Amino acid sequence: MTTLIPLLLLAVMTTAAGSPAAPSPEKIAVREVLPQVEEHPPLPPDYELFDVRTLPQEMSAYSSSLARDAIAPLCRESLSAQFRKRYFSPWNSGPPLFDPSDMIRAMNEELGKEWYGENRRLIPRPLLASLRENCDLGRLPTLNRRGITTVATNMRVLPTDKPFFQGPDSFPFDMLQQSGVKLGEPLRILHTSRDGLWLFVETSYASGWIETRDLAFPDEPTSHWWRNAEQVVIVKDFSPLRDSSGAYVRMAKIGTILPLALETEEFFEVYLAARKEPGGSVEELRARIPKEIAGRHPLEFTGATIARIGNQMIGTPYGWGELFDDRDCSALTRDFFLPFGIWLGRGSYDQTHGGTVVSLAGKSIDEKAEIIMEKGVPFLTLLYLKGHILLYVGKKEGKPLVFHDLWGVTVRDQAGKERKQIVGKAVVTTLAPGSELALAAGPLLERVSSIRIVTDSCELR
Repeated sequence: MTTLIPLLLLAVMTTAAGSPAAPSPEKIAVREVLPQVEEHPPLPPDYELFDVRTLPQEMSAYSSSLARDAIAPLCRESLSAQFRKRYFSPWNSGPPLFDPSDMIRAMNEELGKEWYGENRRLIPRPLLASLRENCDLGRLPTLNRRGITTVATNMRVLPTDKPFFQGPDSFPFDMLQQSGVKLGEPLRILHTSRDGLWLFVETSYASGWIETRDLAFPDEPTSHWWRNAEQVVIVKDFSPLRDSSGAYVRMAKIGTILPLALETEEFFEVYLAARKEPGGSVEELRARIPKEIAGRHPLEFTGATIARIGNQMIGTPYGWGELFDDRDCSALTRDFFLPFGIWLGRGSYDQTHGGTVVSLAGKSIDEKAEIIMEKGVPFLTLLYLKGHILLYVGKKEGKPLVFHDLWGVTVRDQAGKERKQIVGKAVVTTLAPGSELALAAGPLLERVSSIRIVTDSCELR
C-alpha cells in the first residue's frame, strides 16, 4: 500500500519519468540503426521522437488481437472483489491505514527544507513557520471520520495550494502535489488544520491534505449503502455530469466510480455526494450519464474496451502528481486499470511491488527483452525502473513495445552538456525511445529492473 513516505521520497528524489532537481537520465538505445538527427540547429521544442512518429499512437493497433475477455471469469471476479475491498478500505473501522508518526515525520522534513515559489524566489521562512503552525502536527491525529470527495480535487503534502519547487526553474514539478483524487472517492479524515480550511485524509493509496470544502461526511448508513451498491465507471475523460434538467453539476475523469441509481437504454443515473452546510454532511445529488461515456464497473477486459480506455489517454499531457488534471506515469497505469476493477497503488514502486515480481537484475539487455516478450501478457504486464512505470502492449519486429507517460529523454549538445528533450505526454514507444538523438546514455531497457503481471493476485480457490 502506498504511504505518504514513499510518495514524498519519490517526489523529492525522482519524477515519474525524470527529476527536475537531479534527473535520472533516460537511457536511450544506441544499438539500433535508425535515422540520425543532426542537432544543427537545435531540435525544436515540439520535436517528436522517432518512435512516436513511426509507431501507431492508436491503441487498437495493439489491442485488436484481444477479441475476447483476456481475463478468465473467475479471475475477473476475484480481482473485482479485491478492488472493492481496497477501494473502500478508508471506511473500515479501526486505526488509520498509514502510520501517523511516519506522516508527521515526513511533513516535518518538508517544512525544514528550502523551497522556491511560483515567482522563482525562495519561499520565506516565516511562511513555512506559519504552515507548520497550521498543520498542528503535535496533535495529529485528532479525528477518525468517514469522508467522501464531492468534486475532483488535489491531495497536497502540506495545507496550501501554493507550489513548492526544488529550484527556481523546476516547473512543473510542484513537490507538494501528492495526487489527484477523483469525484466520489471514499476517504478517512484524520485531522484538521488550525484554520479549518484543510483536512488531513487518507485514501486507499495515499495520505495528505485536501481542502475542507471539497469533502463531505457520510453517516454509517450512507457509506454502507454506497459501498454495496452496483457501480458505474466513467470511460471518457473530462465528462460533464448533468442532472435530469440538463444542468451541469460535476466533472469526472476516466476511472471515476459512482453508485448506480437506475439504468435505461440511453443512460445511467448515478448518485453524487454534495456538501451540506453547516456541518458538511452528505446531501444527495443525481446525474444522468449517457452510456457512451460510462459503463458498469468492472468493464470486460477485451481489445475493444482496452482501445476505448487507452485512446482517451494516449497523447494527453504529462502532469506531475496529476497537476492540471493531467497524469504522470503511475497515474496513467492506475487510471488505465481502474475501469477494469484492477486495483493498483499510486506510486510506480508500489504498483510493481504490489504483487509477484519477476526480477530482471543481472540480465543483459537482450535477455531482458526476451523475458518481457516471453513472460509478459500484453496490457496486463507492468515494467518497473526506479521512478518510472510502463505498460507492456506487445511486440513488433522482435522488440517489446510499451505505453507510458514520458516526461523526456536526456540528450547531449555539441559541447557535451546534458539537457532534457521534452516528450511530455503519454506515448507508445520501444524500450529505446529517442535512440536517433545524441543521447547521454544507453537504452531505457537497461534500467528496467522487474516486471509484474497484474492478474497475479487472482484467488481462484
